[in-house]
Amino acid sequence: MDSNSVHTIKVTLHDELEGNGKRIDDELYIPISLIEKGCHLEQQWNEKTQTLGLKLTNANVFDITHYDSKGNYLHYDKIKVENWHVTFTPEGIPKTIYPHGAYFNPSTIAQYGLQHYSLYLKTNDVSSKNKFLRVADWFVNHQDSRGGWAYQFDHDFFPKRLNKLKGPWYSAIGLGMAMSVLSRAFYLTKNRKYRSYALQAKMLFKTPSAGNGVLAKFESNYLFYEECPTDPPSYVLNGFMFSLIGLYDLFKATNNNEAKWLYDRGIVTLKRMLPLYDLGNRTAYDLTHYTTNGGYPNVATWGYHIGHIHLLAALNSIENDPNMNETLTRWKGYLKGKVC
Repeated sequence: MDSNSVHTIKVTLHDELEGNGKRIDDELYIPISLIEKGCHLEQQWNEKTQTLGLKLTNANVFDITHYDSKGNYLHYDKIKVENWHVTFTPEGIPKTIYPHGAYFNPSTIAQYGLQHYSLYLKTNDVSSKNKFLRVADWFVNHQDSRGGWAYQFDHDFFPKRLNKLKGPWYSAIGLGMAMSVLSRAFYLTKNRKYRSYALQAKMLFKTPSAGNGVLAKFESNYLFYEECPTDPPSYVLNGFMFSLIGLYDLFKATNNNEAKWLYDRGIVTLKRMLPLYDLGNRTAYDLTHYTTNGGYPNVATWGYHIGHIHLLAALNSIENDPNMNETLTRWKGYLKGKVC
């Protein structure tokens, strides 16, 4: 190569960042460190193929084209709750570690159970089966008189916008994922007690947040099941979709008409509200920018954005809805930098 064709150039990005690049003949080369800093990209170097990959996120997106209420739960054989911020009781139940102490978090407990159910289906490992059933029995033994599993601590979901949730309070994500656990425990054991306890959790889906349930309404008509039952509603998307999957699992395990009605009404709400979470380049985690005077969207991290994709893909595999499918296409496109 002719050395005279190589020149050092100054590169600026967004009129804020500056670095040195190269001009080689008619081609311009920008330092990776500048791109990473200015565009928030992640790099992955493959030594074997000598390939540099640049992505908005290196988190994995799984293909979910068929959701099976008896099967692997959203590829949960790939997660590892043991590596989360948890400690375990002598009985093998995870407690989530918070700055204010270690507490039972029903959704984390359910995720641990669903992880080991999914692993058992994949590996036939009896230890995973036993861990799953210990979780299912925890939900049976700890269900309260209202049919739920309350969070026993105060929670500041969004301190600058909302008042603190005072314990005990219920969450649609915990209720829904418990339903998914108990439904699968019934399939695995044929023991009807698991269906019976799962059915009792329906009541909190019909109880308004003001009455310490999880039901909110959007536009005074659309039923929304709240992960964080705040006043005003926060409308957390991922928790809502987890709860819909739980209601679907319950219906499939019991053929209960009320569970199906709650699921169907929730799907109508989801279809109505999905466009409100679409920010044109990523998704919103919740709608507190709409329900409070916060003023700006609570943008989902890439991890949560991918979670939105997985949950919506699972629900769309049930519904086969063209608008949901269009939303999925848009949201997957955002991972590749496509802006709408």
